[in-house]
Amino acid sequence: MSRSRQHIEFLDYVRGIAIIAVFLFHLLGAVCGVSHLPWGSWFSQFEASKAYWFLLPFSLGWCGVAIFFVVSGFCIHLSFKSKPVWHEFLLRRFFRIYPAYVTALLVFALLVPWTRIHFSMTGAAQLGSHLALIHNFDNRTFYGINVAFWSIAVEVQLYLLYPLLLMLVSRIGWQRTLFYIAALEIGLRGISSLFLVSTGDIPYWFLGLPFMYWFSWSLGAVIADAYFCGRPLPFASHSAWFWGGIAVGSVFVKPLFSFSFLFFSIATAVVISKQLCQPQVTIKLPVWISRHIKTAGVWSYSIYLLHAPFLYGACAPALAIYIAATFHLAHLPHSLIVLIVGLGLWPLIVALSGLSYHLVELPSIVCGKRFIMLCYNGWSHKKETREPSDLNKATQIIPPGN
Repeated sequence: MSRSRQHIEFLDYVRGIAIIAVFLFHLLGAVCGVSHLPWGSWFSQFEASKAYWFLLPFSLGWCGVAIFFVVSGFCIHLSFKSKPVWHEFLLRRFFRIYPAYVTALLVFALLVPWTRIHFSMTGAAQLGSHLALIHNFDNRTFYGINVAFWSIAVEVQLYLLYPLLLMLVSRIGWQRTLFYIAALEIGLRGISSLFLVSTGDIPYWFLGLPFMYWFSWSLGAVIADAYFCGRPLPFASHSAWFWGGIAVGSVFVKPLFSFSFLFFSIATAVVISKQLCQPQVTIKLPVWISRHIKTAGVWSYSIYLLHAPFLYGACAPALAIYIAATFHLAHLPHSLIVLIVGLGLWPLIVALSGLSYHLVELPSIVCGKRFIMLCYNGWSHKKETREPSDLNKATQIIPPGN
């Protein structure tokens, strides 16, 4: 079996760790009302509630998005290298991403009470921008309906930049291409750092620019290219501890905070390269934990789409108030009750995500494969009609897979 067709199992664990980290980050926001420490002149102000200090590691959970982007770049490029046909690539991506996204979007926008949009022009603009996957370009829609949806729009826009990435690589090579797009991302992150230092905030629309993440996403692609072609893997000689330490430290330094996503992406690229070079390196965990992380990784897309509204809005806080009143727990800190409720919601979220995976994600993938085969058969039939003498040759072509 070619490398492009192999299932790289450890990536399921990487996705599992990433989605659990994102869940814990959003849980921190639900428990404490904030996800980040307030800023001083140059550093984070280490003034927070006892609950926040107890859950401080959760504040790094947003790095799961950086992990997802690098893994996405790796998987997308590895898949395309095995079958470099653009219409098939775009159709596979559409059926893999959009049906599950739209299903979750419509459920939260139209049915769930605490996320439901108003039937007004503002509500229509929210829904329309999310359906078109351009809601990341407007402060008013960036976190609308579901706070996790912004990165789905950025991800799809990175897919649209992927042909440009390959065109640049074909003309000037990977090294120069990565240099230029790294300069672009670093420049944009430098501008966002100026926003943060000078005004104390970064506009959401600026944070949502796909060029802010292009180099980070492409790190996965360049590793996949080397892996597919059998070349030495980039970043394999780097220290994951070094880049991880730089990433964690930058989170608390105001001028460097905007670069922390990039540092976490590099750390992820180092881990992936090292694991591909030395697949025998494993971390010993209890079997049930290992299985749960892998399952969460396989279902990570559905978990990402579904989890946030359970923690924000009226769900977890309202449940906490109800439980405190019902069981006479008013003497306990409200933050502790919300934390317990949020952790208790995890099994429910995973179960619903499993249903989404089996009832929406997998059927849409199968539907996409069938649609591609129908398109292929239609093209093949037209070719046979034009060239009847080549009938035997045409019937020997094997329809493409995923």
